[in-house]
Amino acid sequence: MAFFSRIKFEPTTAKSIACPTCGQKLTFDRTCLTVMLTCRSCGGSFDPARFVSELDDDFDEAYANVPLNRM
Repeated sequence: MAFFSRIKFEPTTAKSIACPTCGQKLTFDRTCLTVMLTCRSCGGSFDPARFVSELDDDFDEAYANVPLNRM
C-alpha cells in the first residue's frame, strides 16, 4: 500500500526572480516529483537550478517543510 503525503502544495510567488522571457514574477510550483519555477504570464517553466544564485530566502521559505529526498 502506497503512502501519500497530505501536504498541500500552494504555488508561491518568487519575490526576487523575474521571468527571463517576459519579465514578470515567477511562481514556485511543486508536484510529487519536481519543483519548478513557472510564469503565469507567458506560460514558461524553468528549473530552479537556473536561478540558484537568486533563490536564497524565497525558496527556503516556500519549501522549508517539504521533504525533497527523491534522489
